[in-house]
Amino acid sequence: MTTESFLPNGLYALIVERTTKVAGQGDVELIKIAMGPLLHDRPGLAERLAHLEPCPCSGRMTADQVKHCLGVDGDYWPKEIYGAALLAAVEGSAVS
Repeated sequence: MTTESFLPNGLYALIVERTTKVAGQGDVELIKIAMGPLLHDRPGLAERLAHLEPCPCSGRMTADQVKHCLGVDGDYWPKEIYGAALLAAVEGSAVS
């Protein structure tokens, strides 16, 4: 299991932009090029992004789909949500 990683906002935006252009094409190598070393400890993420389905409404790959996959399957998040994530974790542990 990977731990969540909060990437600097600019890097996260760049990864989303680059990956959105090649996601869903079935080509794992293109995903590896787009994401670079971020895939080293998340081997299944490239495969998941390569076979991501396009938006059912528009029929196109969207940044939102890539962000969802990066978060849910890769545990990669933009640094800007770190505070909210930390607060949620603290509140969640207080309830338990």
